[in-house]
Amino acid sequence: MEDKNFIYNLIELEFTGGLNAQQKEELDAWIEMTPGNLSEFNEVIKLLAFSDRLVSMKKIDAEKDLLLVKKKLNPVLKFNTWLLNFQRVAAILVLPLLIYTGLTISNRSHNNKISTAIKSSETSFGVRSQIILSDGTKVWMNSGTKLTYPEEFNGNYREVKLVGEAYFQVESDKEHPFFVDLNGFKVKATGTRFNISNYPGDNVISTYLEHGKVSLFAYAKGKQQEPVQLKENDLIVLNKEKMKYNIQNNADSKKYLAWIEGKLVFKNDNTNDVAMRLGRWFNAEIIFDEKLTKKEYVFTATFTHESLEDALRLLSYSTPISYKILSGSQLNDSSFSKRKVIITKK
Repeated sequence: MEDKNFIYNLIELEFTGGLNAQQKEELDAWIEMTPGNLSEFNEVIKLLAFSDRLVSMKKIDAEKDLLLVKKKLNPVLKFNTWLLNFQRVAAILVLPLLIYTGLTISNRSHNNKISTAIKSSETSFGVRSQIILSDGTKVWMNSGTKLTYPEEFNGNYREVKLVGEAYFQVESDKEHPFFVDLNGFKVKATGTRFNISNYPGDNVISTYLEHGKVSLFAYAKGKQQEPVQLKENDLIVLNKEKMKYNIQNNADSKKYLAWIEGKLVFKNDNTNDVAMRLGRWFNAEIIFDEKLTKKEYVFTATFTHESLEDALRLLSYSTPISYKILSGSQLNDSSFSKRKVIITKK
């Protein structure tokens, strides 16, 4: 998490003109990270300006200053008396006004963050669902997915947080770009259709762009890296740890979008991919024998209404494998653990 005290200290130094080159670079990087950071920077600058004015007003000695004026301008004593009364009244009126305005800005900035309720939708493993966000954006959620989003989108941008896999049909709004937060990475879109897979257990994030334009942003040590632009039918696979990515042009849309229609498609997928996707689809733990993983077998198949046992039997037709399904055991809370599937070489 970012250190707000550190950021606010940099903003104060910027206001007073005391930033050095390194601090300036850090502040600029933070401001450019999200549109919300720019808004927060502007609000803090406004508050600092109001605070500076209030401090200056406290230093004003109206009585003393007007006495000096009286000595120089004796002929217009009545005018000076009026001016004195005016400044007293102005000080009484302006000071609360400035305080109120400063507090209003502060409260408005605070309320922007909390006035909209944060909601979340989840799908259990083996289940898929669809939701519609307040702006009309449609989201299909795959098995074992959680989407966090505001009840109403406010401000200059729209943002949701994704854990798992989802397909988005984003309502077009160029003035309010749509962001998908992937915990250290973000996908930016205006109006487009795309699929993102971001499961916690995976080493990679994959994004397939069906239509429109999206950009993938990565953040390292609080700084935004150069965004990667995708074209239609591009698939980007980004390694979370190594911060390296590969882009596949003209990727097979059926493989990455078929799950929306209730189909599980494998196309030259290795044992690791098959184990993860089968496990999520059927809510089971799939374990491949080491001999199979080392042989680097690949699988091609499409499943629609098949059961787990049907899917395993069909896979065994194209690959020399055998399998054993172990039923889940009952837990202390009366629920059952996942089924376990052991896959070995024939």
